[in-house]
Amino acid sequence: MQDWIKGSVVASVLLTGCSLLQTDQTETSSQSASLTSIKVPDNLRKPAAPGQFDVPEIATTSTLTDIRSPALVLATAVSSRVEEGDKLSRVWFDRTDYTGDLVPFLHKMLQTQFSEQGIELQQDSSGLTYTTGWIARSEEDGFWFWASEQKQEQSRFSLVIEPRSHGRSASVTVQMLEHQYFTPSGELASNDKQRQEIALLNQIIDRIGKEEVTIATANKSKIPDVAMEPGMDAAGNPALLTPQPIEVTWSQLETLFTALNFTVTDKNRSIYTYYVDYEKPQQGLWSKLWGSESKPVLPVSNGAYQLVLSRVDKQTAISLRDKDGAQLDAETVLSLYEPFAQAARLARVEL
Repeated sequence: MQDWIKGSVVASVLLTGCSLLQTDQTETSSQSASLTSIKVPDNLRKPAAPGQFDVPEIATTSTLTDIRSPALVLATAVSSRVEEGDKLSRVWFDRTDYTGDLVPFLHKMLQTQFSEQGIELQQDSSGLTYTTGWIARSEEDGFWFWASEQKQEQSRFSLVIEPRSHGRSASVTVQMLEHQYFTPSGELASNDKQRQEIALLNQIIDRIGKEEVTIATANKSKIPDVAMEPGMDAAGNPALLTPQPIEVTWSQLETLFTALNFTVTDKNRSIYTYYVDYEKPQQGLWSKLWGSESKPVLPVSNGAYQLVLSRVDKQTAISLRDKDGAQLDAETVLSLYEPFAQAARLARVEL
């Protein structure tokens, strides 16, 4: 009986405590809410209240807020750049190895860009301003056999090339001249005009970037000219002469050794001498089947040799000698020219 009474008392206290806590919380929140404003009697003056923490009221309007990310000029081409703070739809280009003469290059790119898209492009008398034909945006309506293109809007733009006086930089600015829309969704909002200008400008930059990649690939695959020719060294011995400086020739010869089937056993840069072993290359069965280009064959027997460089006026003499450093005969040196020239082309080095 006593245990039952004790349990009842504990339960009552717990329930009362929860009630008290809940009541205190309600009273506290109610008190904090009542402190938001102070009621001052009519015969008293209301004290000044600081306003630095007041939350300003937001005016409610029916205009929808544009939550799209801002339109940015994307200078993705190697030669392109954007000046910070520029308010126009404009990009700058600098002359590079890919562009050559800058203004003719930009003319060519603009004409190519719009010709590929089938858009008319007219050039004014100054030669620096172009006007496009109508550039339309359409959406597909219907499906399958009943699908059709419905034109939403169309615009015309001007493209202005402004070169610097030194000719190494020029800007391209895009400006919308006219806009027409045929459906309610085609009507332009306040900032859609510049968004379309920037979109067209980014297409031009992208086309120029692709052209730069094409030119870079072509330059990389182009075989350099071989200026090397048979001649004589400073002592009057037969040798191969190259207009490259001796330091450049020394470093570039290492790239020829694989193509010439040389194995370097030692080298002495103080006297510009490579010590090499030569073995005539043999084309394997798979190389013959796949038509791989064979390595050049030197008109010498297998064995050890010295490859010696020396200065001759403003040129460098390349001499292949035997293992003891003795000169080879003139006929053999003359026959070395074609294999060395072929190896230079394979290695894509200038000699």
